[in-house]
Amino acid sequence: MNEDMKIGAKIALEGVKEELIKVRAELKRKGYDNRRGFTTIEAYIDDSIKELK
Repeated sequence: MNEDMKIGAKIALEGVKEELIKVRAELKRKGYDNRRGFTTIEAYIDDSIKELK
C-alpha cells in the first residue's frame, strides 16, 4: 500500500468514526445509552488507523 492509499484510508476511517460518534449522540439523545457493539467498532477503527501510521 503506497503512501497516498494510506492517507486515503485514514481519512475514510476518520470519517466513519465521526459518523459513529454522531449516531451514538443521536441514540443517547433519544434515550438509548451505550448501545452494544459500538465500542467494538470504535476499537477496530482505532486499531486500523494505528496500523496505517
